[in-house]
This record gives sequence, C-alpha cells and structure tokens, in this order.
Amino acid sequence: MQREEFLTSMRHLAASVSIISAKDSGGKPYAMTASSVTSLSMEPPSILVCVNKSAGIHKALSLGGGLCINILSKHQVDIANLCSSKDQENARFENNDWDNSELPFLKEAQSNIFCKIDQIIEYHTHSIVITKVVKAISVNSFNTLMYADGGYLD
Repeated sequence: MQREEFLTSMRHLAASVSIISAKDSGGKPYAMTASSVTSLSMEPPSILVCVNKSAGIHKALSLGGGLCINILSKHQVDIANLCSSKDQENARFENNDWDNSELPFLKEAQSNIFCKIDQIIEYHTHSIVITKVVKAISVNSFNTLMYADGGYLD
C-alpha cells in the first residue's frame, strides 16, 4: 500500500472536528484538534480518541486522568486551526474561548464531553485512548464543524 493512495482514500471520510483538552499533573493545559474521535459503547458510555505520540497533549494523558472532547460548531474554524498548528501550541489558551476552572473546555462548543481515561493502547505512531464519559453538555441544534477532502465543510 502506498502512502498517497491511503491519504487520498481517507480524504473521503468525513468527520466531526473536535478539540481534545486536558491538563498535565502540574496543571498546564493542553489542546489538540482531532477528527479521530469515535463513540465506543453505551454501557458504559465510552469514547475512543487517537492521539499522535508527537502531539504535545500526549504527555498529559494518563490512566485515570481527565480529558474533554469539545465537538466544534461551524463558527469555530479559527480555534480548530490554532489547535492544529504546532507553531501555535503555546498560544492555544491565550483567548477567552476557554473555561479553565478545572478541566479546560471550550465555552461555545457544540458539545463538551468530559471523560476519565480508562485505557491507553499504543499502536505505532499513535495511542488509542479509551475513555469513560463522566458528563456531557450539548446545545440542541446541529451546527457541527465537519472535515473532509482536506478542508472544512459548510
């Protein structure tokens, strides 16, 4: 399998855009844009997230630790871009988009899903992070930011 064939095929897979947020043991907040977020089960309510081991947030993820899956609204393209830029990693929390009182979460997200990390499975360049959902907050209307074919969808 050639890398380019795989990338081309994956561009046809549309996905919701989320920002995963967490704090490390010293209280430093981290965030990354992700489209590899999947509902896993209802009993118990659980979600899996795939995180590249080179992502800054990776070192903040530990068993029993918390993370928030912030499913973005269509108007949140700027924060999605900010949290996907390695060069902007230190600027991700320099705005009023976040509530940092405990576990950081985006105040205007489509949904905020607060989780505890139950398992971390290493797989080559990534870790598969399996979480149990503790709490979920959502707005009633569907206005989710979507990504496919190398860009955001209207």
